[in-house]
Amino acid sequence: MYLIYRHLLASAAGPFFFGWFVITFLLMIDVLYRYVDLFVSKGVPFILATRVLGLSLGYTFALSIPMAVLIAVLMSVGQLATDHEITAMKSCGISLWAVLRPLLFGAMVIGAALTAYNHYILPESNHTLASLLYDINRKKPMLEIREHQFTDLSDRMTIYVGSKDDLTGKIKDVKIFEKEKPGDLSPRLTIAESGTIITDHESNSMVIELYNGETHEIPDKEQPDKYQVTRFGKQTLHLNNMERDFKDSGRKARGDREMDLNDLKAAAAKENEHQLRVGQRVREINGGFLDSQLRLLDPKHRQIALGKSPAPAPGPARDSFLARKFKATTTAIQRSIEQARHQVRLRQSYVARENRYLVEFHKKFAIPFACVIFALIGIPMAVTTSRSGKGVSVSLALGVYLIYYAFLMGGEKLADKAKLDPFVAMWSANFFLLGLGIPMFLRAASETGFRPFWRRPPGPGSDGPPSPPEPRDA
Repeated sequence: MYLIYRHLLASAAGPFFFGWFVITFLLMIDVLYRYVDLFVSKGVPFILATRVLGLSLGYTFALSIPMAVLIAVLMSVGQLATDHEITAMKSCGISLWAVLRPLLFGAMVIGAALTAYNHYILPESNHTLASLLYDINRKKPMLEIREHQFTDLSDRMTIYVGSKDDLTGKIKDVKIFEKEKPGDLSPRLTIAESGTIITDHESNSMVIELYNGETHEIPDKEQPDKYQVTRFGKQTLHLNNMERDFKDSGRKARGDREMDLNDLKAAAAKENEHQLRVGQRVREINGGFLDSQLRLLDPKHRQIALGKSPAPAPGPARDSFLARKFKATTTAIQRSIEQARHQVRLRQSYVARENRYLVEFHKKFAIPFACVIFALIGIPMAVTTSRSGKGVSVSLALGVYLIYYAFLMGGEKLADKAKLDPFVAMWSANFFLLGLGIPMFLRAASETGFRPFWRRPPGPGSDGPPSPPEPRDA
């Protein structure tokens, strides 16, 4: 039996590495485009661009390895079925359960290794990549100009663009804030319908040509009441010394994808503490207001609230007096409501941040566990499609993974918006495929159609076919 196990694992090893390479390449296409853009179009040195490419493999492996397990099972078991080796095993009394054991064991080993990788290696790789991109952007701030974002080109200039074409340098809906010195509270504002960014990496300069716009400024800081507007058809801004020497900034801050399991758990606990504090403040605000209103039932405190002077006699003066008191009470109520609403919004932001940490925490376990599920679901798929060729196996693997990826990404988005529990968001794809995989494997192992437990075989008195007559003695 151990010879069969070794044969199954050996036959799956080649397809596993083949699938790993192919899926990694497909996932890296966007990264390769970015690498070429950094090196060729934007003048980033070859060494730095290559480091970005290498570090980008870190998070790609976390997604490509489970996919490679599914491809390995489909191709290896499918080839065994095509060569009638599965049939030979069954004729010797070896069922698909024996085929499942070594492949499931291999998938569990890969899943455990991937979990360790997600805990120890992937966070450091992501942190190094994020720090490197941050340092590159500091060296070349012109690379950071993005759509619908305010970008600091220097400590005295900030730019905003509504749209940008990286190939032609065309920009639209441009707003530029220019300060005379850092900290200037009244910068000059330039607005333009469109423009063009022209960069010169050799001279470390950038030219911004603006069309159909106007400039708003206060010409004399000593006379802030004077305001000047200048309209133009074309204006050119020359920016020098836009590129600095590359330096390691020693960035220490980490995002959720740059944390290991311990850091994620601690960060989620911290956000949960913030939620408890906010809840306590909401209770204090509401309780303080209700307490002040209940105390008005006491004549002594009610007299203090009304003031030292007694209430006027019935008439217009009394109505005005009571209206002022009612308005003050209404203002206090509205203030309490606004304070409570602000605290509720603050708590929702803490919940969303906690969910982001918990999503990454569960993801580090859910994706490796998919290796086991793919091994389970891959065997019946391979047996039933063994005559269709390897291309069909790869296509089936891609289809299954698209379903898994859709569940994963959709759940992550919902959890980040605090609309779904992080555990359910990350594990729903595994539960769904596990619910499909178990019946499929049982059907393939028993070589019978799947029959629900509530449907029994036809017997006497049923609508099924009549049983044959019993033989009689002559």
